[in-house]
Amino acid sequence: MNHKGLQRFLGAIRGVLLPGGVAIGCAAALLGMPLSAQAATKDAGLFGQSRPAGTGGITSISGAAGGGLVPWALIAGYGGPGQVGFTASYTHASTADFNANGYGVAAGIDNRVEVSLTQQNFDLGNTGPYLAGVLAGTAPSCPPGSLCAPGAVLADNTAINQDIIGVKVRVFGNALVQGTWMPQVAVGAEYHHNEDGALMKDLGASASGGSYYLALTKVWLKGLLGHVTLLDVTVDATRANYNGLFGFGGPTDNRYHYEPEVSAGVFLDPHVVVGGEYRAMPQNELALGPAVSQSNAWKDVFMAYIPNKNVSLTLAYAMLGHIASIPNSNGLYTSVTASF
Repeated sequence: MNHKGLQRFLGAIRGVLLPGGVAIGCAAALLGMPLSAQAATKDAGLFGQSRPAGTGGITSISGAAGGGLVPWALIAGYGGPGQVGFTASYTHASTADFNANGYGVAAGIDNRVEVSLTQQNFDLGNTGPYLAGVLAGTAPSCPPGSLCAPGAVLADNTAINQDIIGVKVRVFGNALVQGTWMPQVAVGAEYHHNEDGALMKDLGASASGGSYYLALTKVWLKGLLGHVTLLDVTVDATRANYNGLFGFGGPTDNRYHYEPEVSAGVFLDPHVVVGGEYRAMPQNELALGPAVSQSNAWKDVFMAYIPNKNVSLTLAYAMLGHIASIPNSNGLYTSVTASF
């Protein structure tokens, strides 16, 4: 990239910050990308922020830097070589039947390794007893300990909680290098622990499990209609039901499924990013059949506002399809993220 091209790019993302919680956003369009040494002239200390604004990234639903639904090859925070950068985030998603909150922190080390920790709280609200009634009326039998049996753990205002620990390593590549199709490439792993073991047992699923992914991220400085444009393609090897909220695997299928994920985003101006995401979901047959097992690919469209380097705001419309027998689980998603 020549000096003029670098100036154009930095002007396009000045004031951008995107790390943190779920943010459905390609607003993170430029997160964590290793830039040239001449662009990183400030904050030479261990906990400095020598990478330019906009290269820290937001956090995906599982805590890794990326879009709201999809982890990218980019590393969280603004730390450059020899530095450590941190992010923190809060996200909230709401549909007619469900509410979800997420709290996350992440650290990027040497712009090479990322470690993240996230807690998700998924509130079924009044859907708990409704779902139990649906299952009792549709299931041909009620296996002992199942959700439709007496004493089932699915009840009014049930909340499902899970903790996620993630690790990501940038393997090679630079998402910003122009004149080549070579992307930035990273591999990652996530360990989920669902705190509601009794409910997972009723579903015939494991309360804990791991997912593994390969992410490829590329940025074009003169992309769609001349705007800075990002594209990410990720392949996820997973057994997770609804991203682990309903456990891992099922009584008859514990295989890993390879699911495609895609993110795209365009900077309309230095502070506003719009885009969308797609994330396929595995279909594991749970103990009570398709009423609970059916899931659809998760999708979203989003707009992110990045007023300065230290905060970003994301608003998205998420389309999650069937969740626990409830169709058309669509609603708004909001996220606030910070970098330091």
